[in-house]
Amino acid sequence: MESSEKIKLVHITDMHLSKSKETLYKELNPFDSYIEVLSDIKKTNWKPDGLIVTGDISNDGSIESYNNAFNEFISLKIPILCIPGNHDCKENLITCLPQNISSRLQIISDWVFIGLDTSQKANPSGFLNSNELSTLKTRIEEHCKKNIIICLHHQPVLISSKWIDEIGLENKEEFFEMIEKYKNIKGIFFGHIHQEFNSNLNNIGIYGTPSTCRQFKPGKKRFELDVLPPAYRRIELSRNGTINSNVVWMDH
Repeated sequence: MESSEKIKLVHITDMHLSKSKETLYKELNPFDSYIEVLSDIKKTNWKPDGLIVTGDISNDGSIESYNNAFNEFISLKIPILCIPGNHDCKENLITCLPQNISSRLQIISDWVFIGLDTSQKANPSGFLNSNELSTLKTRIEEHCKKNIIICLHHQPVLISSKWIDEIGLENKEEFFEMIEKYKNIKGIFFGHIHQEFNSNLNNIGIYGTPSTCRQFKPGKKRFELDVLPPAYRRIELSRNGTINSNVVWMDH
């Protein structure tokens, strides 16, 4: 790929797959909606150079659920970054990862994609422990001449939805204090919130992507399901560090 070309990425998240492809997630078949999203990605003329997957691949943590997910990924034949969420079994996720999928790092041309693990056992909220923060610092400094995208499951910012803000990233301030001096960090992408979110903080684009299955209503004090369909995000990255992005909703 010529370095002057734009890089195209797809971001999917929160598939909530189970051991059985027939098991429902909040009254919707998540495997069917996941296949619908992947089919849309494959059939359009907008061909991605890479894929980022930000957690809750599984709803039950089973080996079978990860195989159900990754067997469908393989046909894309592009670099994939896939990180765990609070519903995932990290050990099973890592065990099932095919060779072309990393849970930590992918590099495409002038862009570096760093995966962070914010998951905690038996806790729906996220936390970046000292090892994760130290590894992040090392990777940023190793790639100081490239544009950097950080990917994590839990939202590192408040999204004006009280119930899910209470189970976001616990140490948001520590995270942003660590990264604020690095001017080559261009974007942060996350899942967990099952809704679209776009913002900018310290000249860093902040993007939350809807689920490939059920969505949550934004701006609510208490949990409430939305009627919006499954979705994914398209991302275009320019060599100068510019990010253009939009959410693609499935037609239902």
